[in-house]
Amino acid sequence: MELPDEELVLRFQGGDESAFEAMVVRWNEPILQLATRLTGDLEEAKDVRQMALLKTYQGIGNFEGRSRFSTWIYRVVLNLCRDRKRGEAVRTRVEASVREKEGDYYLEETGFHVARDREMAQIVARAVLELPPSEREVVVLRHYHDLSFPSIAEILGSPVTTVKSRMA
Repeated sequence: MELPDEELVLRFQGGDESAFEAMVVRWNEPILQLATRLTGDLEEAKDVRQMALLKTYQGIGNFEGRSRFSTWIYRVVLNLCRDRKRGEAVRTRVEASVREKEGDYYLEETGFHVARDREMAQIVARAVLELPPSEREVVVLRHYHDLSFPSIAEILGSPVTTVKSRMA
């Protein structure tokens, strides 16, 4: 049986290093996906993932459970992405493939439908990256991570009405 995040946190706080390893296995891909969609760059996203896992390891002792762990770790990733983007020009390039092969993301290139879907995914990804950061964050968390408006509001530290208006 898979333990809930909050139970793993408690076990890790109690000295069980394997609990953190289980959390890394569980959250490795979701945080890489979030960082990739927010930055538009797989290599940068890998750096963000590494930093997020380090910050999580260092800060988990202070996690009090007032919010869900998923909210907390998404906020860590979001803040790291924001920090990396400060002072940078908006990227115009997008990672062409979003699939996994030997640790990298890729799409299986078989047939017309997949090529068409890949092209559409690239168009959508470019459009998402062109959004202002506050709107991009909401779109990515809502559509790519299937989070509710209240959950997004908690992650962003904004009222639900603000999140909904950014989505619109």
